[in-house]
Amino acid sequence: MTTGPRHETDALANVPANLYSDGLLHHMGPGLADNITQGLAEGDMFRTTPLWGIGQRLFFLHDGRTSDLLAAIAAHSSGGGNEDGRGNHYPPSEANGVIRKFDALAPADKQAILDFLRSL
Repeated sequence: MTTGPRHETDALANVPANLYSDGLLHHMGPGLADNITQGLAEGDMFRTTPLWGIGQRLFFLHDGRTSDLLAAIAAHSSGGGNEDGRGNHYPPSEANGVIRKFDALAPADKQAILDFLRSL
C-alpha cells in the first residue's frame, strides 16, 4: 500500500507500507468507545492497527478485553446513539457492514480468514 497524499501525519504521506491496514481513524461506535479524545481522534475513534503479528498476539482490541479473534470481530459492531450511558452520542461503527459480510460467509470461508490472520 502507498499512503495517500493528504495523510493526517505528514511523515506518513505518499510512502509505501506493507501493513494490512489503512492507517486511518475510524468511528467504532459506543461499543468500543473509551471517551478519550486525542489529536483528531474522538472518543469512539481508533486508528486501524496493522495486522502484522496478529497471529502472535494473546489479546485483542485496544484494551485487550478478549483473546478470541471472533469475539474481537464481533466487538467492532456497534450502533449509534447514547448507548455508552454517559450522554456521549456516537455514530454507528464503520465496521458494521464488513461484519455483516463476514457473518454471511460459509463456516469454511470464515475459518480460512481466521487461519490467514493467525499466519500473519
